[in-house]
Amino acid sequence: MLRTCLPAVVCLFFAGLVTPRADADALADLAKYSALPAVDLSSLSAGKVVTARSPSLGTPRDLAVQAVYLVHAPLARALDMHKNWDATRHPELKVYLHRDFSTHPTPADFSASIPDNSAVSKLAAATEKLPAMGELQLSKVEAATFKRSDGGGFSPAVRDFWSKVLFGRASAFLQHGLSGEPPYDTNDGPIRVGEEVSRLLREQPNVRAAFRPIIDKSPLGGGTGSAPLAPYWELINEQGDGVLTLGAACSVQAGDSAQLLDLQYYASGGFYAYVTLYQMWPVTVDGKAATLVWRVDSISTQSIADLGPFDRMGSGSAMMKEIQRIINLFQKDIGR
Repeated sequence: MLRTCLPAVVCLFFAGLVTPRADADALADLAKYSALPAVDLSSLSAGKVVTARSPSLGTPRDLAVQAVYLVHAPLARALDMHKNWDATRHPELKVYLHRDFSTHPTPADFSASIPDNSAVSKLAAATEKLPAMGELQLSKVEAATFKRSDGGGFSPAVRDFWSKVLFGRASAFLQHGLSGEPPYDTNDGPIRVGEEVSRLLREQPNVRAAFRPIIDKSPLGGGTGSAPLAPYWELINEQGDGVLTLGAACSVQAGDSAQLLDLQYYASGGFYAYVTLYQMWPVTVDGKAATLVWRVDSISTQSIADLGPFDRMGSGSAMMKEIQRIINLFQKDIGR
């Protein structure tokens, strides 16, 4: 899956393009709900990605950015392209593993060949320090189940521990939604991912209003939701550390448009929760069917809260650049 301001009036300029009523509705919705600056559809047609930081959120560890871009494909195909895009084919993104599993997982679903690199070694070393808390995001109950071994690196004991943690958390999420997830037990008290996600949406009323269809039918709305889920787990590099994550994706039709959610509800480090929402509208560009995509990335992470105000602004800029890079790679792949 693809993953990532002050309030502004969005002015949309479109010259030399065929713009039927559906296109005008898409542009009006984008102007009404987004925090993006002026968008030139002719530039989007050439592959430009426009990004902006969302209005400041009320909690120091929260950050959100927005992007808009064009896909030269009809809506249904553009939706499938987003669902099936494989980030592991790009080593620079440092997504080491991506594994899909069913909504009725087994422990075997969380066993895979783990690469040998410095990031993974740091994850293994942090695991070997358990049950001492601090470096990893776990509940105290989970941390207490680790049994040390004599093996170095990603030993069988480390592998078995994380397989059980991922299986347990994935099963709890699929049965009970975000409310079923064990907390992250930290020195400052428990962090509950359901509360983190709810707050990220509450702090962005325009986004919450625009994405009401998928919020109501997904775990974002409480429970497990009615939209079919596509669960997955990943091993990624987060600022030099190996991090295991759990996520789930789903999509819904919203009138003539579509909405897509990619929710990462567990991470062994790096962030507490990551929500990516996509609104896709069918448009016509140069007489051909295309899809206008509005993307909103929202993250809760203690690493931002620990920064000063100026550095937090820098984090927003860095996040926008990374989202733009991801979208550019996606555009190149689908262009081929």
